[in-house]
Amino acid sequence: MQQNAERLISTALPAGEAFLDTLAIALFACCAEAVDSGDLSSVRVLAPSLPVASELRSAILRAAPRPLLLPRFDTLARWVGSASFSAIPEPMPDSERIVLLREALRERGWFDESALWGIASEMTRLFDELTTAALTLPDDQAGLLRQLQRAYAQHVSAPLAFEARVVHELWRAQASAGRPDTTAVYRMRLAALAKQVALANASSHPLLVLLKAAPEESLDPAEHDFLLRYGQVQPLFVFHPAPRSACASPLMATLAAAWPEESHESALRGSSSVTPLFDRAIELATKCTESPLIGRLQLVPATGREQEAAFAVAQIGAWLEAGKRRIVLISQDRLTARRVRALLERENVLVSDETGWKLSTSRAAAAVDALIETVAGGAYHRDLLDLCKSPFVFSDCDVGMRKAAVFTLETAIRTASAKSGLSRFRRCLIENNDARAAAKELGLGLLDRVEAAATLLLARPAPLVRWIARLLKALEALGALEPLRQDAAGKVLIDLLELRRQELEDSAVLFAFAAWRDWLNREFESTNFCDDSISSPIVLTPLNAIRMRGFEAALLLGGDARQLAPTADGLFFNQSVRRELGLRTRDDVERDLRRNLEMLLATVPQVTVTWQSEQDGEANLLAPDLALLSTLHRLAWQDDLLRPPLPVRGDPAVDQATAPRNSGMAAPVVPPELIPHRVSVSAYASLVACPYLFFARHVLKLGEMDEVSEAMAKRDYGALVHRVLERFHERHPVLAELAEDQALTAMQDCVAEVFAPAVDDDFLVTGWRLRWEKRLVAYLDWQRDQEAQGWHWSQAETRVSRILALDDAGCTDGRIELYGRIDRIDLGNPGATNTDRAFLLDYKTQAAKTIRDRLQDDIQLPTYVLLHGHAVKAAYVALDDERVLAVAAGDEEAALMAAADAQGQRLQTVVASIYAGARLPAQGVDNVCQWCEMRGLCRRDYVPVSGAAIPE
Repeated sequence: MQQNAERLISTALPAGEAFLDTLAIALFACCAEAVDSGDLSSVRVLAPSLPVASELRSAILRAAPRPLLLPRFDTLARWVGSASFSAIPEPMPDSERIVLLREALRERGWFDESALWGIASEMTRLFDELTTAALTLPDDQAGLLRQLQRAYAQHVSAPLAFEARVVHELWRAQASAGRPDTTAVYRMRLAALAKQVALANASSHPLLVLLKAAPEESLDPAEHDFLLRYGQVQPLFVFHPAPRSACASPLMATLAAAWPEESHESALRGSSSVTPLFDRAIELATKCTESPLIGRLQLVPATGREQEAAFAVAQIGAWLEAGKRRIVLISQDRLTARRVRALLERENVLVSDETGWKLSTSRAAAAVDALIETVAGGAYHRDLLDLCKSPFVFSDCDVGMRKAAVFTLETAIRTASAKSGLSRFRRCLIENNDARAAAKELGLGLLDRVEAAATLLLARPAPLVRWIARLLKALEALGALEPLRQDAAGKVLIDLLELRRQELEDSAVLFAFAAWRDWLNREFESTNFCDDSISSPIVLTPLNAIRMRGFEAALLLGGDARQLAPTADGLFFNQSVRRELGLRTRDDVERDLRRNLEMLLATVPQVTVTWQSEQDGEANLLAPDLALLSTLHRLAWQDDLLRPPLPVRGDPAVDQATAPRNSGMAAPVVPPELIPHRVSVSAYASLVACPYLFFARHVLKLGEMDEVSEAMAKRDYGALVHRVLERFHERHPVLAELAEDQALTAMQDCVAEVFAPAVDDDFLVTGWRLRWEKRLVAYLDWQRDQEAQGWHWSQAETRVSRILALDDAGCTDGRIELYGRIDRIDLGNPGATNTDRAFLLDYKTQAAKTIRDRLQDDIQLPTYVLLHGHAVKAAYVALDDERVLAVAAGDEEAALMAAADAQGQRLQTVVASIYAGARLPAQGVDNVCQWCEMRGLCRRDYVPVSGAAIPE
């Protein structure tokens, strides 16, 4: 086909399910002689993408009249890139361009430094757009440079002002590097290939080109010029799908009525030449008595993401059961698409994901991010634990030992409520006497390795190449490098770092840690990872990748106005300026979106569109193009195409016939082998408060780990006060030996020592310290009164325990151990008759009235008396009033001992009944359930309260 010198001649084929088959027949007609000879190997076929090329190859095989040697299939970009031209230099990598432009922006000081990477990346895309839109094929590199200079010089104009200045100066900064970018080199290669084809015009090399749309829409000036030159010396055949306005089928007529195109003259005049929608619908119904969309398109609203995903799985399951083997899942809403994929995998249905996911969302990137966050945040505890729990780090350690060491480390950190600092974490681990020695030793070794890795990254500013080398060494120090290479996403990550290290080898620009970290985050965010090992009848791909591909059914997720909408245009240039410069505008993007929808409906016989009709309590509207189509269809054929979702499929992992039904409040029976042989005072208190709470916490061991306090809470304040009083009394057991001012000074010294680390960690703790300092005089007055009554401080934080016998309980050893820790024990004066008797005290940073109100139901003090065995008094010391008071459990020694014995007998009775098979019901008492972490587990909020209680 000889081409016109100015216009590229192309053939429009009707868009439809058989488009590729029609194209295959057209190819045979264009290359009749080659078909007759059975050899099409001299023909080159260029497709818009490799998947389309693969499907076109299959269509040619189906339509071939005889066995053939097939053509060579490729894309224009791949063909041009694979050609060898020694005179054309290698392009400047985009990574190097971005570094160069960022440095130019930093030197000019136009923008905040935190925005420089983003602006530099935006400028590279803008330069590529300008180069693509403004340039035809250059004669040589000098000709290309002249074209670029003319094109970019046009942007320095008064109307563009600052934006034009930024673009022009940054382009000059890029040009000063003396190396063309990738887009410019692509044009140079096109020109060289055109010359090469012209020199080889003696032999016939037919070229068949398949475009997504007409040449003026899908080709840039240089590509258009290249094909013109090719067609002047070689046979060239260009095909594309015909637009809806050029097709006479009822389907295309319906789409043309829904989405009419404004004429260019009307757009210039600012007046519309399109008839109203109602009139178009009446005219359409007159021409087509039956709708071409019934059975072809359905619009399904969902009330939320979970319902949308469940319906999608039901729809795909129905299609698979109907025998369909080419299903496309269009991922406008990536979150819902991921949920659909997870639900399908539960049914052992895999999905071939062509879009992939961002590298930043992979476990491999999360491990690297945890390392960098640990360094940047001064070893913040959450970041450190995330790093240590990563499956990639410490791979040279035994898995079981590593898990035990990390658990021990986490327990120590949470128990001590340590927020950050490797040295502090070491101290917490060393002081944790409950940990096994081997786990503690390995935990300290892991901290040493983290510190070694962090030291590599806590370094002076350096080029990006050196930062990458530091990161790789840090990963190696953590034993993570080889596991990352063995992981699919990890290999992509390591390969990306190695590629950038090669590309940026000549870049000497220095970057601080924060700037390098921003760069790395952007690299991970802009890189996709695809798992190409899965072959499945279900393909997950974006809308713009399905043109001309043959699918039997399509499910479009996220067909709402938010998801199915044109994307942002970038930071620079408004729509009118972009139009003047010949760049793509929002109108072009909207036209492409409609064209994609048009091709979807034309080529796929069954299309289902889902969307969440409500989000965050507000209506979420259907995409405008689909809403127009729905309205037109309702006006023409009294059907808006809206359909209810299919019933949700049952969980295949559950046998519905034998699945347990919803029961009442939980009341489990504990197997004897699971009953604890040691019970703490707090565990006993939970047993009395709610037997099911005891079961969940201490039988199933589901108790939550301590949380590290991000800010000082009342509990943390109480712990510091306990520590202050313990330290003070250890130094000064007898207060009477100190003068009043000496005692206050000594107490203030203890307060300063104990509160200092917490204040250094969070200055707001100063308020809590001042709160306690206001109580010091009152506490010292109470202590003097305590000594005046004959009681002197003896011990603090004393561990106590007692063995209780279990008669006929079915227990192998017939006993239960009760243990606890007493805040303070006072003894009588030396030489007095009560020196062998004790006064048990428990500090409470609460008001005396609060303590008195719940003293009647208190079991803590009587239980401590039971454990001690020789106490004659027990009281809570209320530290939160203006006057410090001791709120006693009882005035009579006999009554106190009787209460202690009653608690022991109660524990024996309850544990014996548990061994005998008694249930542990959830009592559902409001003051217990209010803060209970097991509330959802016991189903209190879903069934009536049983009213069962522990026996008195």
